[in-house]
Amino acid sequence: MNNTNRFLNRTLSFIVGLILAAVGVGVILVATIPQVRDAYKNTAPTVLDNVTSWFVAAPIPGLPHSWWFIALIAALVLLIILLLVFIFRQGHGHTGTLFTNTPTGQGHITVDSKVAEQLMQSALNEHTELVSSRVSIYEVNGTPVLKISTTARRGVSPKQIVEDVEDTLASLNVLLGRDVPAAVQIGGGFRAATSKPIRLR
Repeated sequence: MNNTNRFLNRTLSFIVGLILAAVGVGVILVATIPQVRDAYKNTAPTVLDNVTSWFVAAPIPGLPHSWWFIALIAALVLLIILLLVFIFRQGHGHTGTLFTNTPTGQGHITVDSKVAEQLMQSALNEHTELVSSRVSIYEVNGTPVLKISTTARRGVSPKQIVEDVEDTLASLNVLLGRDVPAAVQIGGGFRAATSKPIRLR
């Protein structure tokens, strides 16, 4: 739930991971398998000569550099800029204001996001059927949305978790005097698998 497209996140992560994995596997093969190491030693000089010839074939008039060199630098700069944009966009979407009421002659009231987060977190901490929980607020299409991430203890039905979260959210809505949109995420994982089971109510 941030300003960065999820597909773009996963695609970029996959490409970077794939490149790093390929480089790592190549280094391991060259270091451990004599046949691969010999093939690398025989092939590397030829590849280096071909790359050098490409650079020599496209010189910049009056300069001791190649157009390919300039293009490579430009591509690297563009890649750095894109990566910086990608990094700085991470985590955006968080909002510090839950809502602001309609201004009146006496002024207006603004409720900070931390109020809802701390109230919900405090209430969820009392539920023994949860191994852990985390509450945060994101802005989705201009509307603050409460994101509630929970890890259910082993043996607890997801339906039970949803009912408990809905009851807690209903109490929060009554306290704030308005309905707060919410997204509930229920997970398991290692902590749930290794936690003590609980007898359902």
